[in-house]
Amino acid sequence: MRDREALLAAWSAKDRGRAVLPADRAIVEDSASIRALIIDVMLAGGPEDELYDACAVLGRFIAQRDGSPTLASVTLDHAAEVLELGAAPWLAPARAAVAEGFTATVVEDAQLEALRTWEYPSCVVPLGQAGLAIAAGHPSDDEEILAAWAGRLAKAAALAGIRRAVVSGGELATAALVDALTLVGIEVNSAPRVR
Repeated sequence: MRDREALLAAWSAKDRGRAVLPADRAIVEDSASIRALIIDVMLAGGPEDELYDACAVLGRFIAQRDGSPTLASVTLDHAAEVLELGAAPWLAPARAAVAEGFTATVVEDAQLEALRTWEYPSCVVPLGQAGLAIAAGHPSDDEEILAAWAGRLAKAAALAGIRRAVVSGGELATAALVDALTLVGIEVNSAPRVR
């Protein structure tokens, strides 16, 4: 059996050589345990599901650390080169698993960032004299999500000393926000919806 540490070092060196972002180099070093697992599974000829899962974890790790898409797209090719596996039948699906893990994380992060724009104070405009205008445009139609969002907004507004609010937006989001604001003692006026 080939020396895992030597294989890991060679794989890491190839990835560092193709690094396009400073973060890529740190990611290569910090992902050693994931890479070691992938090497172990490859060398053992282990179950493909285990390999694909480990590759997806590597892709997520690269994205979570703000690594480049280039690193995510070439890393498995470098592993195959180091292991002298040529065009192994599992290589394309393993490469896809890294890409899917990377992409899923990027999409999830973008969705979370988009939702943050509906949090206090991003979705409000101060009106003076303890008043506030609130855009109730939260994109969810899930009542629990809207209730939690409205509760956070109402709490933040109350802690900021707000006593009056004008609310306008989607029907469900507005209703959730009116309920939450009223509960914390903020007087609410609902603006007419623009069609």
